Amino acid sequence: MFKRPALAVLMAVALSGGLLAVAADQQKQADSPTAPRSDILSLENILQRVKAQHPGRVTETELEYKHGRYVYEIDVMSDDGVKKELKYDARTSELISAKVEDSDDEDED
Repeated sequence: MFKRPALAVLMAVALSGGLLAVAADQQKQADSPTAPRSDILSLENILQRVKAQHPGRVTETELEYKHGRYVYEIDVMSDDGVKKELKYDARTSELISAKVEDSDDEDED
């Protein structure tokens, strides 16, 4: 006589537990630095700014999560052979740092 209500309650508890686990997993993924973000600017947007401010050939790009924010790291080789490492805030496109790399930094064979 009590089997059906008990089974219904048991199934409801099992389903809600599963739904909670899915919701928790989705939140964890949303908080992950590797999760796709809609609040950061596209690489193309940042590269337009880089090309306007630092003429040359882009040799490397990287999106990283550092110190609580997303940062685009972009390496540019100028026409005169100077290599720069630029760091931009991926949300605001603010230039965080610009570093000229020495030719001594390269590995020699």
